[in-house]
Amino acid sequence: MPGCTTRPAASKRGFCLAGNQATKTFCDQNNIRYDTCGKMLVATSELEMARMRALWERTAANGLEREWLNAAELREREPNIIGLGGIFVPSSGIVSYRDVATAMANRFQAKGGEIIYHAEVSALTEHAAGVIIRTSQGREIETATLIGCAGLMADRLVKMLGVEPGFIICPFRGEYFRLAPRHNRIVNHLIYPIPDPAMPFLGVHLTRMIDGSVTVGPNAVLALKREGYRKRDVSFTDTLEIFRSAGIRRVLQKPSAFRTGRDEKLAVQKRLFAASTKVLPQPDRQRSPALAGRRAGAGGFTGRQTD
Repeated sequence: MPGCTTRPAASKRGFCLAGNQATKTFCDQNNIRYDTCGKMLVATSELEMARMRALWERTAANGLEREWLNAAELREREPNIIGLGGIFVPSSGIVSYRDVATAMANRFQAKGGEIIYHAEVSALTEHAAGVIIRTSQGREIETATLIGCAGLMADRLVKMLGVEPGFIICPFRGEYFRLAPRHNRIVNHLIYPIPDPAMPFLGVHLTRMIDGSVTVGPNAVLALKREGYRKRDVSFTDTLEIFRSAGIRRVLQKPSAFRTGRDEKLAVQKRLFAASTKVLPQPDRQRSPALAGRRAGAGGFTGRQTD
């Protein structure tokens, strides 16, 4: 969300707002199709209405354009959505990030850049003039400046430099399902729940895709492999590292922690469907699995999750 849930003083707020406009500008410059369809945050209970009021104040402090809707106004905008009220954010949109990434890669290479695929970073050595990167292919790359965008491997890259990062990456798997094609027009906007402050994730939402389909998800399941996108993917090394971390154990012991194992996997479809029925009066029971994604949660040694 472009600044909806971030704290007013957080640097993430600035990144969200600036990134929203920068992405649209980049798409315009590279003839990439996008749709500024807007986002609707929907409250379905009195508790969520109270949270919605707090969210309204936060978005004001963030300088975000938004509109408050009562139940009737919400129903007028979204006839198939059930709710007591909502906040509409017109600047939110959808795009194929595969197309965006491809355009970025082409632009980078056109300026003389080189993209090295299938090369795991095996070692980093920092010296006065820069950094030496060693890869699994046996290649050495020396650079004056290194920008780390490692995501799931961020903590391990920091350790390669001989620095204790102060956090460990805890991977979460998010699974999405696609509604039947006849419901591609069931919503007019992106539909999000009012965030629960006790949870580190935004919750299950309905997403219009740039290809016209609609997905519901994600759930949040603790993953047993950092880069495993299938349910059966397990890494002994990654799993051991997660459960040896006192901070991660504290996170998982909290009431809002995420279950793992067979029971969680069996409950995925049921819970996603239940979440969609909370806002849709008659959602289609015919749905198919869509892509799964990974979120790199940074768990501090104190048991707090950080951005």
